[in-house]
Amino acid sequence: MEKKGVGRPRDGNPEETRREILAAASEAFAAAGYVGATTRAVASRAGVNVATLHYHFGSKEGLYRAVLEAAGRGTLPALPPADGPGTVAGLVGALLRFGRERPRLARLALLHALAGPEGGPAPGEERVVWAEQTLRPYLAGPAGAEAARAIVALVDAALATSGAPALDGTEAGEGFESRSPGRQERAVVAAALCLSGLG
Repeated sequence: MEKKGVGRPRDGNPEETRREILAAASEAFAAAGYVGATTRAVASRAGVNVATLHYHFGSKEGLYRAVLEAAGRGTLPALPPADGPGTVAGLVGALLRFGRERPRLARLALLHALAGPEGGPAPGEERVVWAEQTLRPYLAGPAGAEAARAIVALVDAALATSGAPALDGTEAGEGFESRSPGRQERAVVAAALCLSGLG
């Protein structure tokens, strides 16, 4: 019987093992943040040992960076020209759709802002760059960058809380968005217009 080296991938498909670890880590980091999630818990959830996890990702931070990269992957659309308020509404709508297609991105971004490791890009940082470019005809320089970052954070907060139980007596599990998706988007657009000064 051949003895395997410590940390080598388990029998089977190494790419499948990597995907399973990444999926387990995505759940763990979205639930507990970078500080609260442990490599031991991720490995257990993925059905591998910690050495296998380190073989594929090097360290907890390497695993975290891979999760952030996977969560934010995708291309945001080019928005048609509009007036300032119309541009903000289009920007918010596109960010909400992008976030709904990546259900863990908003929570990962918010938790990262609270207690993520130093260095490296934040999750979905491309969204901030895209929003800043979209707002540039109306808000240039530091004001545009600040507004873009605030709008992305606002959208993340709306997405992260959209499944939360309501405070108005609605059954648990029926969050704001599930009761009235158009209402949520209008509320976020109104707040984004205030943040940008274009409303």
